[in-house]
Amino acid sequence: MIEEYNPWWISRDKVKEIEIFRKFEESQLKWVPDVIQKLSLSPFSLNFVLGPRQVGKSTAMILLVKKLLDDNVDPKAIFYFSCDKIVDYKELDEILEDYLRIKKSNNITSSFLLLDEITYPKEWHRALKSRIDKGDFKNDVLVVTGSLSVSARREIETFPGRRGQGKNLIMYPLPFSKYVELFNVKLPRGDLNFVTSNFGRYSHLTQTLNELMERYLVTGGFPNAIREHSSYGRVSVTVDDFLSSVISDINKLRRSETFFKLTVKGLLERTSSELSYHSISKSFGVGTVKTAISYVELLDKMYLLKVLEQVDLEGNVMVRKEKKFYFTDPFIYKAFSSWTSVSVPGERLMESVAVTHISRLYETFYTKVRGEVDVVVKGNEMTGFEVKFGKVKEEKKILGRMKKVFVLSKDTVRDRVIPLSLFLSMLDVPQSVEFKVLK
Repeated sequence: MIEEYNPWWISRDKVKEIEIFRKFEESQLKWVPDVIQKLSLSPFSLNFVLGPRQVGKSTAMILLVKKLLDDNVDPKAIFYFSCDKIVDYKELDEILEDYLRIKKSNNITSSFLLLDEITYPKEWHRALKSRIDKGDFKNDVLVVTGSLSVSARREIETFPGRRGQGKNLIMYPLPFSKYVELFNVKLPRGDLNFVTSNFGRYSHLTQTLNELMERYLVTGGFPNAIREHSSYGRVSVTVDDFLSSVISDINKLRRSETFFKLTVKGLLERTSSELSYHSISKSFGVGTVKTAISYVELLDKMYLLKVLEQVDLEGNVMVRKEKKFYFTDPFIYKAFSSWTSVSVPGERLMESVAVTHISRLYETFYTKVRGEVDVVVKGNEMTGFEVKFGKVKEEKKILGRMKKVFVLSKDTVRDRVIPLSLFLSMLDVPQSVEFKVLK
């Protein structure tokens, strides 16, 4: 069975016959995920790559195979396996044993093991830990991906002293700054200080960027959605596939599809508004408050939701105050809106894009003290951002430690007013982000 997953063992060129690679090569719009460059490929390394379903993790793994083959790595030193149909750690251990026999018979001393969707088999971590402790992988590089991440971080923390030089990475959908490059629009990118100091030089591109933003609000940064929209002007097939995968995960976790859907519906209806867990429970019928919390946490752990806490003007987090909830990509809004028949107004959707992009780079909050500020970035001094697509007043707010408040507009350009599409095009947001766990 494992030979079927590794056709390059027969001939290097057979990697091009894999369906994932073929679809990638045939696409007019394609990119190499930055997670490939961020992985540790020096033995011994145990890398974890987590992220939402259909974000492109499997494609990244096959592209990594192609890169290793191009670097003249022995084909049989590259082992790929998709674990989504494996039942438990015992079956996974048998597959690893099969490869180790192949490795030994071919006199391979160092190899790359790419285990895709490893969080499906029950107690998957037991097989890896046992093999690592026995020294079976002491000269190898392991890359492990997962989408069923509800317990993945906790399970990853059971590998202290077994990680070597490995990295922990979350792979998100493609950010807008990289999305516009697919359409040959290239701008200099940097941090918030760079963008707020230099945006005026590129304001002539606002109309073009706004047109691309309209497309991005449909496809988000999900590869299949981008390609389907580019080819057919729709994303219906990708929406169906995404919803099917999410529902499948909910069922595998033995969680209530009804409560999950009611939670999603409530969060869609109150996008960008303050909301308490009590309101989710009582207003939208999601059982008890404890149940509401558990389903919000589920969405968060599936990398589908960003929860924004409120701060005061000194930067103190007000944990008992209502929170704001944003889905992490426009395509997720598109899919969930289709599922629940709840539409989200355009300006609220734009606000969600601003929040989730900035949140990949900075610790973000919001405040309602002396006027609402949609995004608050904490640092040596606090910086605020408001999303306003109507008439923008000429004002310079100073709120406590927040010395600067910028307005993210539709197309207005002033000293502290930046078109949102221009702002996001220049903000250097990574697709993959490293996260920390116990070593």
